[in-house]
Amino acid sequence: MSSIIAFISFSAAWVLLYLDSFPPLIRRWNNEDYSYCWLVVPLALYIAWQRRDMLPPIKVPSVKSGYLALFFSALLFFLGKSAAVDALVFASMWFSILAVFLMIYGWKSMKAMFFPFVVLAFAVPPPPFINRLLTFKLRLLSSDISVRIMQLVDIPVYREGNVIDLGMIQLHVVDACSGLRYVFPTILLGLLMGYWFNTRTWQRVTVLLATIPTAIATNALRIAIVGFLARNVSVETAQNFFHDASGLIIYLISIVVLVALSLLLNLFSSDVTDRPPERVGFIPTEKKSGAIHVIIAAIVLAGTFWAHGEYLSGRSIPDRKDFDSFPLQFNGYSGEREFFEEEILESLGADDYLSGRFVDEKTGREILVLVSWYDYQEPQRAAHNPVSCLLGGGGWALSGTEDLPPNPSSGRDFKIRRMLLEKPGYRLLAVYWFQQRGRVMTNEYLNKAYLALDSMLAHRTDGGLVRVEMLLENGETVEEGQKILDRFIRDFSTLLNPYIPD
Repeated sequence: MSSIIAFISFSAAWVLLYLDSFPPLIRRWNNEDYSYCWLVVPLALYIAWQRRDMLPPIKVPSVKSGYLALFFSALLFFLGKSAAVDALVFASMWFSILAVFLMIYGWKSMKAMFFPFVVLAFAVPPPPFINRLLTFKLRLLSSDISVRIMQLVDIPVYREGNVIDLGMIQLHVVDACSGLRYVFPTILLGLLMGYWFNTRTWQRVTVLLATIPTAIATNALRIAIVGFLARNVSVETAQNFFHDASGLIIYLISIVVLVALSLLLNLFSSDVTDRPPERVGFIPTEKKSGAIHVIIAAIVLAGTFWAHGEYLSGRSIPDRKDFDSFPLQFNGYSGEREFFEEEILESLGADDYLSGRFVDEKTGREILVLVSWYDYQEPQRAAHNPVSCLLGGGGWALSGTEDLPPNPSSGRDFKIRRMLLEKPGYRLLAVYWFQQRGRVMTNEYLNKAYLALDSMLAHRTDGGLVRVEMLLENGETVEEGQKILDRFIRDFSTLLNPYIPD
């Protein structure tokens, strides 16, 4: 009876705490990049069921470890909510389940259930910027290999970063590269293949290490097939293959490759294989029940829910001017405002924004500006490092990034982050800074730390992100271009105070 009460209590507290996190988690799972997450929970439960007989006959709760994992999950929840990082909240869900397992079964049982918990961790989607930055270089490498394959079979092709030009068709590999969309599920697949088909540790590690090269190679093959179809069949057939079924087909090829590798590695094993652990039937016992600790865990989760409402609710939003009134002519600069489409606005998640082109009336140099403002920041709508956005398309490659200290001689009295992006024939100089609640920062993690602190102490999570870009001319050095940007930033930043209040 006590076990039933403990289960109901914890389940109710768990749902109460994470209820408002389910919609963003489902939205992430519905995203094509993370749709594999729908299969993770059933897979983890299936593997746990397979390994149930490996549980020791007597439960020995690990109370201290369970409470440590529980309080760590509460900490992740607070950090995720206050710093607007939903991946931390999702990780908190995982740790809370781990905590209850330790309170009931203990570390001796973890040997049997370790792998199911590893699989379950794949249900936590990584932050989008990590996914974009991780796969960007992989996509470039995949694109380069595909171009070499096409050149090997005499298909004329030209590549600019992640854009492949076949003459009659252009492939924007970052925007529509569904083959490398399967990087994370391919890693999960490698874990499962090693678990199901191999018995030795070195074999399983080999299969796991082969997942990334497999994803790159199969995606390069996919792009090469598109080039072959465009030249020898029709552009329409190539486009349909590239955008429709090719990603799934290539993923199926990845499965075949990894299964074949797993089976091949078994040929190199000696006749004496690792004996699986002796399975003994699980005999439930109340001798060392963890029910009372599970009930306490439910109380801790309920307390976390109360504390969240007490310290992180009631946001204070400062008065400010809307960017509709921002001056487009100032100190020799003439600007023209631009407006985003609804899809881009939804991705940006800002409450107000300024996007435009400003021209120096004396020199004719054009400077691009994007300022996003958030009344309050929370997971899925917060200022973030723009590097992944700049690398998201157009063939740009990041060739250098650094922090620039304040430059009083130019009138810029705060630090900024500079990036140099290049593609054949072009160089883009971009700078950005976080301007939030009276602070100017360039470090995203420091910004998140202050966001969490201000959220709890001042009930404020408002703030903005400022991005300024300019194309460099032929022969112009980065430092020469930086002087031009610094002069613009000096005049532009002084106008921001009513729009991004302290």
